[in-house]
Amino acid sequence: MPRRHKYADSHFAITTLLSADRFAEITKQIGDTTRMLGVGSVRFEGAERGRTNFSVRSLSGFYELITFHVVIDDTAYGSSGRSCIDTYKTTQQTYMFIPLSPKTMNGYSVYRKFMNAVAAAIRAEDPRAKVTISERAV
Repeated sequence: MPRRHKYADSHFAITTLLSADRFAEITKQIGDTTRMLGVGSVRFEGAERGRTNFSVRSLSGFYELITFHVVIDDTAYGSSGRSCIDTYKTTQQTYMFIPLSPKTMNGYSVYRKFMNAVAAAIRAEDPRAKVTISERAV
């Protein structure tokens, strides 16, 4: 089994006074508008109770580069949410099967933009929200 990419465990963890329904609405709105020129965009893939599902798609929209979800729970004083990468694709430059560069997670910059945009939108509505963005496993 291949080694996991260094960004495979990237996530945000947010605790807020906003309701779980509002938190889910924000993730969907951000997902619908997150795009990066020359890379791709986030696509909302549906929702279940306490979970919203997304994918990072290539420019043409035909290829899934990353799939991820956001788990949202009600708490006594609002809600909490955490994102999690489910699947991802990597590329690596090689010369005659010899690696020349580290592996790159395709579409990661779009996922990073999504995480930062959700954090900013939550903070805009709840300035006291506790937001943690972790990009590497510890």
